[in-house]
Amino acid sequence: MEPEVVVVGGGFAGLAAARVLARFGVPYLLVDARNHHLFQPLLYQVATGFLEAPAVAHPLRSLVKGGRFLLARVEAVDLKGRYLLLAGGERLPYRRLIVATGSRPHPLGIPGAAAYTYPLKTLEDALRIRYALLYRLEEAARRGAPFRVLVVGGGPTGVELAGAMAEFLRHVLPRDYPEVPKAQVALLEAGERLLPSFSPGLARYALGALERLGVEVRFGAKVAEVFPRGICLQGGARLAGDLILWAVGVKGNALVGLPVDPRGRVPTDPCLRLSQHPEVYVVGDLNGLSWPQLAPVALEQGRHAAFNLVRTMRGKEPLPFRYRDRGQLAVIGRNRAVAQIGDLGFYGLPAWLLWALVHLAELVGFRNRLLVLLDWAYTYFFREPGVRVLLGGPMPGTFLGEGPLILPAPPRRGPEEPS
Repeated sequence: MEPEVVVVGGGFAGLAAARVLARFGVPYLLVDARNHHLFQPLLYQVATGFLEAPAVAHPLRSLVKGGRFLLARVEAVDLKGRYLLLAGGERLPYRRLIVATGSRPHPLGIPGAAAYTYPLKTLEDALRIRYALLYRLEEAARRGAPFRVLVVGGGPTGVELAGAMAEFLRHVLPRDYPEVPKAQVALLEAGERLLPSFSPGLARYALGALERLGVEVRFGAKVAEVFPRGICLQGGARLAGDLILWAVGVKGNALVGLPVDPRGRVPTDPCLRLSQHPEVYVVGDLNGLSWPQLAPVALEQGRHAAFNLVRTMRGKEPLPFRYRDRGQLAVIGRNRAVAQIGDLGFYGLPAWLLWALVHLAELVGFRNRLLVLLDWAYTYFFREPGVRVLLGGPMPGTFLGEGPLILPAPPRRGPEEPS
């Protein structure tokens, strides 16, 4: 039977839409190039070895209730013909469509950024970072040289990455890499403060927490060019780095055939529909309205689009989307976090506990919640973080072990990554 709705993308927005459609008994088909839903807010912990890949990935087929799943890569959409073009040339017709293909890292036109930095957007990215981190540490140990990590971007992702890297190196270096004399993490922010979407007081706390972890924070550090082992800033200053992490700049991951703005996002009406094709909804990071590209926004837009589809199928008018801000959280390290909920802001252990509870609650699947909870508890009470990936094991882009089978996209090797 042909589905009433095709949903492209199994991330936060797409999965939220599918669940609403299932609740109303609307047949749907969920299409994704990967067979797992990824909990992106905890990816940085996979990259630094605090969590394993199965803890943040859940098989999509087990989540598809009341609909069907198709593992396929959608290359383009024909809006007039109402069909999707899949990789390999197959056409997939649709009656109504929800596009939730998210965003992808954007090098912002900076020379060398795409080739020599490591973004953090997918599970493959997290495993590449972990593999590269350990490989470069082994190189530094062989040379007896200091080790330095550069993190570009002072938003929540950059702050969390820098804090996790600093904690990892602080505990792992003396125990496992005594040949490395010292290690340093530097966070580069082009603006004048960290976490611009948080209050100034919380931003100052985050800065102090990072500095207590030994992170060097540089403001006004605008990247002009990236090299294999370093960065050149505007003004001519050069910074050496063994590992360069890219935590700034994303662009909408639009399908060919959709209208896009300069940010790569798709303009829609307030009801999340294409103005000339009201049977097509665009949600999540890809939506071109002024809402921030955050997981809570994607969840609400996915639900809202599905509710609007149900309304139109029943002959009712769709409703404009209004976002109910549930607040923001960012963790800086053990017992250190910041939380902004409306005009209320708090930090330290209370914010860290709230961060942990919210992330456990939002994880998909009881098994994943249990894995993360046990891993956090074991790390917190019994040991410090350690190396969990052995060089010579699976290359980035593959996954072996217990848990859901993860079919990755074809791996992309950086110029400096070992063959």
